[in-house]
Amino acid sequence: MYIREGPVSLTHIDIDDEALDTAKRLGGHRTKTAAVAAALEVYNKRLARDAAYDKYFEMARGWDVEGAEESHRADKDTARR
Repeated sequence: MYIREGPVSLTHIDIDDEALDTAKRLGGHRTKTAAVAAALEVYNKRLARDAAYDKYFEMARGWDVEGAEESHRADKDTARR
């Protein structure tokens, strides 16, 4: 669900009406703004996830399975602090 938080920008962009209507319907959004905000949230999460995958793949070059698991555990321990 879309909840406006923090600063926002008033922006004029051209978006395909059919695609926007489909996003509103499938996402259960009442407004165009809510549909676009939700789409941006999903897109940003996807980019962040892809960046994390790239990070771990780069870190794991030449490692064995135990080395990759150890690094992952260390990152999780750091995140918990």
